[in-house]
Amino acid sequence: MDVSGRLLRYAAGRPRPLVVTAPHATGVRLLAEAEIGRRGWRPAEAPAGASLLVVCGIPEDALARAVRTVWHQIAAPKAFVPLSPDRTAEAVAAELDAAVSRLADARAQREEAVRVPYGEPRGRDGGGRGGAEHHGDEGHGGHEHDMGRPGGVRMAERGPDRDGLALDRLHVPLGPVLPYWPAGLVVETTLQGDVIQEAEVRIAGGAAGAHGARAGATRFWDEPWLAARAGWPVTRGAAARRTAGAQLDSLARLLATAGWAGAAAEARRLRDRVLGEGPREEVVRRYDRFARRVGRSRLLRWMLHDLGAIDAPGGTDVPGWARGDVLDRTRHRLAGTAAALAVLDDRSPLDDEEGPRGPVGGHPSEALLAVLPGLLTGAELAAARLIVASLDPDLDQVRPGRVTAHG
Repeated sequence: MDVSGRLLRYAAGRPRPLVVTAPHATGVRLLAEAEIGRRGWRPAEAPAGASLLVVCGIPEDALARAVRTVWHQIAAPKAFVPLSPDRTAEAVAAELDAAVSRLADARAQREEAVRVPYGEPRGRDGGGRGGAEHHGDEGHGGHEHDMGRPGGVRMAERGPDRDGLALDRLHVPLGPVLPYWPAGLVVETTLQGDVIQEAEVRIAGGAAGAHGARAGATRFWDEPWLAARAGWPVTRGAAARRTAGAQLDSLARLLATAGWAGAAAEARRLRDRVLGEGPREEVVRRYDRFARRVGRSRLLRWMLHDLGAIDAPGGTDVPGWARGDVLDRTRHRLAGTAAALAVLDDRSPLDDEEGPRGPVGGHPSEALLAVLPGLLTGAELAAARLIVASLDPDLDQVRPGRVTAHG
């Protein structure tokens, strides 16, 4: 009886992809998620439940180290799927097909076992530079393993909590590899229990790839406005499709983080239909059902109310849609999607700079990252994930060296 072969074929029949995205790879991430959804595969929520590691874009530095760490945490059978930013939908489908074939191939699994993503290959005995890297990357964010940082995480230390009691304080990074998480975002937290006492934001990088020379190509959601600024003809309807797609993408992340998988999947299907030039009447009809379902959810209102409130005075860089709490931002995204869908067929020239997250020339995501640490301080971990998902900053907008935020 070929037990190993049967197990491999079973794994190939039920692939569980974990999608990791580098900055400047939103486009290929959307293609991968659309293909995964079309095949009916269930995304993995953590490395322990994954069999495919799908990396969208070109990770660099800390993000590349984090990818190696996650890869070594995934149990065999497994397959690695690198997708460069310029991949087409057909190429993405072919890569996923090849990965599924490798799941069922015993020889391919031996090769995957010694793979070191974005590093030098290891020998089959685990030695060499790659083997050392494997141990050094075991922790979150790729920190070196030593007695003071077992597993790459700093040991707990004592510090006063808000009641003046001396309690353990643990330093734990969130990201850059988390489901439904902004590409490349790292939030370094100091925890007492599950409450964040301090937070600091940094970015784990990614390269733009060969397509980066095209106007706006590395800022997917802002591309229509950047193209119009460069003198290319862009219609209001084309920009509205990008706005609606961005809002639905952010709603999908938020709903998935809140645990509402069915609504998140429908948001992704609507996003893909809008970006895929689906007819306005069909999209509006489906969206109206979706928006009523989400807007009427009492449980969702209870979860999101009073979380991460921003009360920024006028004249600040924080975009207006981000003000209020997580529930307010969710309602704004629902309304913004409806408004964008209403003008999908508008053929008049684009004459504004108001992108999905604010004026594209103003880099609104930099302002979102600046206020994020203050919003997370005092929040529980589960609430922190919802706050981040509600803001969903686009790190493609962030200029190098422009974000240093502490809370």
